[in-house]
Amino acid sequence: MRLFERRGFDAVTIEEIAAAAEVSAPTVYRGFGTKEALVLWDEYDPMLLAAIEARLPSRSVRKSVVEALVVSVGEVYSRDRERILRRAKLMLDHPALEIASLAGLAEMKAALSGTLVRHRAYPSAFAAEVVAGAIVATLECAIRQWVRKGGRRSLTLIVREAFEKLDAF
Repeated sequence: MRLFERRGFDAVTIEEIAAAAEVSAPTVYRGFGTKEALVLWDEYDPMLLAAIEARLPSRSVRKSVVEALVVSVGEVYSRDRERILRRAKLMLDHPALEIASLAGLAEMKAALSGTLVRHRAYPSAFAAEVVAGAIVATLECAIRQWVRKGGRRSLTLIVREAFEKLDAF
């Protein structure tokens, strides 16, 4: 992250990243494949999906999602806030990263849609996909707002606020 922040994402090579991490360039390629994946790697999506899935049998989809997001984001935020903020800021500042992030958003939407279908939360796979898309887009907007505010406001509060705005629709 320091290399990207200092010199710009495009100027840093995989070889320089490997040297900074004290590993070989092939190790970086094997582990991540691309420079973009180094920044975008997200270890939190499985945790979030599990938290939603655990709540679905006893709550509405909206309540399951918002509770899971608030709890999961709260946990992550408390222990990893600075790294997540730096990563999100870097992503929003570099078009190549923003474009590459679309694949991760699509994967999250598909996984969430699958969860909603498995729990028969909606009458069709299409309905589940539409709702999952709205959830992922709302979370993305909340994260963008958090970055725009320099991380000064609580991400959990912004997530709640984002879903309230969605409710108004």
